Amino acid sequence: MTLIASFKWRQTYFAFGDTLVTTPKKTYEDTPIPTRDLPNETEQLDGSGLWVAGLARKVFTIGPHIVFGWSGPMANFEKALRYLYAAPLDKPLSLEDLKTILNKAGLPTDRASAWFVNAFICDGGLAGFSHNMQKIAQEKDGVISVAGSGAQTFREILDLDSAAETDGLTVFKRTLATQARLLLGQQRQGHHLDHAFGGAFEFIGSANHSFVNLDRVLIVFRDYWDVGEQNDVRKDVDNVSRVGNTFSKIDAAYYMSHIDDTLVVGRWFPGSHKMFAAPRPFDDQLPSLGETSWCGVDQVLEVLTHYTGNRSSVFDRIPDEYDFEVIGEATRVTLPMSLPVDLESALREHIGQEA
Repeated sequence: MTLIASFKWRQTYFAFGDTLVTTPKKTYEDTPIPTRDLPNETEQLDGSGLWVAGLARKVFTIGPHIVFGWSGPMANFEKALRYLYAAPLDKPLSLEDLKTILNKAGLPTDRASAWFVNAFICDGGLAGFSHNMQKIAQEKDGVISVAGSGAQTFREILDLDSAAETDGLTVFKRTLATQARLLLGQQRQGHHLDHAFGGAFEFIGSANHSFVNLDRVLIVFRDYWDVGEQNDVRKDVDNVSRVGNTFSKIDAAYYMSHIDDTLVVGRWFPGSHKMFAAPRPFDDQLPSLGETSWCGVDQVLEVLTHYTGNRSSVFDRIPDEYDFEVIGEATRVTLPMSLPVDLESALREHIGQEA
């Protein structure tokens, strides 16, 4: 199962999805997922009857004008996706021509499968088709739909009670922060993997009547504790720095970008770095990670978590001090190792507001 979401809210469109693929038997036992540095990461699903099979894109574009999202048994989608990949979808179609192609594709209509298709058609409008998607918010200006085993958790963390009074850009930022919190849960305790969603998360937005991937995103996870709590923290914690009244250390950083139709995920720990490539389902062409056009950083989220794990705060950052680059066959992550002064101030202000 999975987590996919389609947002059409007050002139803003974006799609959101996870990448975790699970199977009912241990068929890909050595394929890692970018959440925990374990020799065999399928151990996280013990007792659930599911095994980690690896990563695959759950929301992706088919040509520049169609975005597709799927949930359920992957085999149910093979015939339809191979048909759509081969179809002439490189330019906007009329609504009737699009309906004809989707009907010929034979998308699954069983109870275990869910999917959505959103497309810019030739009159400039945005058309939508779906199966088994659950509407979690709706008003005259838009609708938010979700599917998959992670839908309920996602809805609870996102907190859509005030969505009707919220503009699309704010909903987008809240969803991006929710993605970081979901990934944090996996990074620390393997949370959500028992519900078979996660691995990595990605976004697709829209611009100029076409769909675009949200690329070059860096998420940095830091632990922090107050000066008055320093005696409560384990004495063997290393790489600790102090700024103001806050001690902190970097736990991990995750990077997400795309090369053509492949999602690239970088997972960095102090002293360790791994790369993962997640293609579209049934798309056999993998690009070379040695290309550099996908590198760099355009979007940064800093996730600051109290050392007890009881609370976390997500902050947008200007990417001037952050970078992700490929040098030959190696990668390098650049980020401020100490907590920036302005971020420490923002954290203290946020804690004060919560109190």
